[in-house]
Amino acid sequence: MVFNLKLEIAMNQINVTDMDEAILWYTEILGFELSKEHHYPPRAVDLVQKGDIRLLLYQVEKETVIDYPNQAQSIIIFKTDELKKTMEELKAKGVQFIYNDMLEFPAGLFNAFTDPFGNVHEIVQFTS
Repeated sequence: MVFNLKLEIAMNQINVTDMDEAILWYTEILGFELSKEHHYPPRAVDLVQKGDIRLLLYQVEKETVIDYPNQAQSIIIFKTDELKKTMEELKAKGVQFIYNDMLEFPAGLFNAFTDPFGNVHEIVQFTS
């Protein structure tokens, strides 16, 4: 049996408990912009960044507690050419990193951070 399944990632949903705080955090701290095309307040807000990356902030009642990296979860991984500089800039904006310094992995360097709602994201710098 042959299937012609063609799926593309449309967006990544991030559940948040305070939409106003989330919009501020993801725009002011991470540099996303509110989408002019897709806007569904008060329950959901679409954010865009250069390229085709879209995030959907979705209002929920409870924050999450994630046992990173030991628990099954979805993680958004951002990339940068200068991880150390990016970490310094984000720390200056109050971002809490999980590790004190960059860690190595087979393709480069990374660190992880949390948003104000307990969601974990990673930043990588590819070296190969």
